[in-house]
Amino acid sequence: MTGWHRVTLVGAGGELRAPGRVAAELGDTGAGAGIVLTGHRFGTIPSYARLLCRHLAGLGRPWAVEADLGIAADPDLLALARRSGCRVAILGPEPDPLAGDDAARAAAARALRRIRRAGLRTVLHLVVGRPGDDAGVYARAVALAAAGRVTFPELHRGSEKTDEEADRGFAWARRALYGHRAIWRRTGHDLPALIANYRVRRTLPAAAPAAPTAAMRLARALAAPIRVRERAAFVSTLASAVHAGSSHVRHAWLCARAARDERLKALVVRLEGTVDARAARTLAARIRRAVGRTGERVVIDVGGVERVSLTLLTRFLEENAARLGQLRGRLAFRNLGPALAALRHNLHGMLPNAALLERDLEELA
Repeated sequence: MTGWHRVTLVGAGGELRAPGRVAAELGDTGAGAGIVLTGHRFGTIPSYARLLCRHLAGLGRPWAVEADLGIAADPDLLALARRSGCRVAILGPEPDPLAGDDAARAAAARALRRIRRAGLRTVLHLVVGRPGDDAGVYARAVALAAAGRVTFPELHRGSEKTDEEADRGFAWARRALYGHRAIWRRTGHDLPALIANYRVRRTLPAAAPAAPTAAMRLARALAAPIRVRERAAFVSTLASAVHAGSSHVRHAWLCARAARDERLKALVVRLEGTVDARAARTLAARIRRAVGRTGERVVIDVGGVERVSLTLLTRFLEENAARLGQLRGRLAFRNLGPALAALRHNLHGMLPNAALLERDLEELA
């Protein structure tokens, strides 16, 4: 929004300024110049938003406003804003549109498209690399901008800490956002938007990575949750927990997230949910396809696993005993000791394949 006049909607005491006073102030500034209204999320108070639109309509000037995705649920307000001169909705970075599961991000994309269909361009601020983010956050940011037809995606780093993985992921995401196909898909035939996007594209470093990193490939391979389908007995990994039978986990899932740990010099896969033998085989196949013959070291963090099936402790481990021995040095586990202790306790001291687990599964602190 370079060259537009910025005006806050919040007074010095933190109160909302009267729309009539805001409009009167803007009437005394440069005629024809664009206005950016800041300090208050447009649409959070519908009555205030509508009154603001009516006052700004008399100025005959284009304006942009900081807003929330919730305005997409009010088509009448969007139409009123468009008629009164609103041209751009500025969204994010809080609340984080990348937070939540796939369903939440799909809902955010639908809201973004509704705002575009109302005739408003969108500026979406996306923060990647927040504490706790996995390596898949870069691809999710690119996918959300594309699915939501975002006119101007703005990517920001979530932490001052930088490393090679974060630098490459950020550079890859920016390059993906401003590729030729991505720009045309997001902007369509909106000529001013096309020009603005190509200006940003020209500022990108020529040497920006064109391919995702190993951690990003692994995160993409693990993005889809794995449905637990076995009708076997399950045991909790929490000490003193009630034994869980198959009826308790009829709709359970295994989720996995991947990130690179520079201290361990390895790809860390954190598991969450329930694991049975089928889910373990699916997980192993996905990791094998993503990592391939790259020689990357993989650490499996089982700290988020809540239950495991007895078939995992028996049939799966017996079938893969030789393979686990071959992977020693390339495959390690984290938080395995507490989980095994809880399993042993909940099985009244009996743990199938205990010798195999203690001999072939390396654990890291």
